[in-house]
Amino acid sequence: MLAQQVVNGIVLGSIYALSALGFTLIFGAARLVNFAYGEILMLGAFFTLTLMSALGLPFFAALPAGMAATALLSVILFYLTIRPLTRKSYTSLQGELQVILVTLGLLYVLRESAFIIWGSAPRKIEMGISGIVMLGDVVLTRQRLVVILIMAIMVTALYLMLYRTRIGKALRAIAQNREGAAAIGLDGDRIIAFVFAVSGALACVAGSLLGTLYAVEPAMGGAPLLKAFVIVIFGGLGSVPGAIAGGLLLGLIETLAGAYISFAFKDIFTFLLLIAVLLLRPAGLFGRTR
Repeated sequence: MLAQQVVNGIVLGSIYALSALGFTLIFGAARLVNFAYGEILMLGAFFTLTLMSALGLPFFAALPAGMAATALLSVILFYLTIRPLTRKSYTSLQGELQVILVTLGLLYVLRESAFIIWGSAPRKIEMGISGIVMLGDVVLTRQRLVVILIMAIMVTALYLMLYRTRIGKALRAIAQNREGAAAIGLDGDRIIAFVFAVSGALACVAGSLLGTLYAVEPAMGGAPLLKAFVIVIFGGLGSVPGAIAGGLLLGLIETLAGAYISFAFKDIFTFLLLIAVLLLRPAGLFGRTR
């Protein structure tokens, strides 16, 4: 039934949107592509799972602690690996290429570290919510309803942070003109570090929600990274509304393609969308040509 598949697509798209938000925030503020983002997402899920299994915390208590741990890890990685490469300039081609290579290296370091610490066996995160909700002929589990609710809460919190706080105004100033922002006394490095912290927290939420619906394992970060990359290109690099719209649309496309064509080919439509956007509107739906 079409309505059922649309709801399933919105659930999946909500997680994709959360995955893409952290990715696009980093690009929007620092003009950097962080290829280790998928592994940060994976580690965030493992942090939440470990807090639940080791300390016996319920999901909704372990998740904020996992977000804090992932945010801290993201900031540490920024200062140890990315900041030294961009000390002279965030906009030089050499600096951008070095960051890409370093984050690609981090991707494998973090993934292999996860294999060593947690092993390769997939594990599921139990949210602790059961039951279903009937919306006419549409069946929606309470757990999937919570996924949509969490996405809405995260998006609202991000909007309030960006447009209703001083740090949000400073972040937007850095994104628009880093040199001009520095001229009026804004500390670009501290603001970028804050962006990495927010990005890490969002990645933890996305990874943990994926763990409740599917499973947590060290190789889980690859697919969300690719999907996030497609989403931010589709929506517009650095565009928060574009990441949300792109994530929801991609979730719908994959779900409908899997239901009515074949799950074996659903990823083909993802990359056909990427190719079409690059050919027809390279700046993305919400992006601006620079």
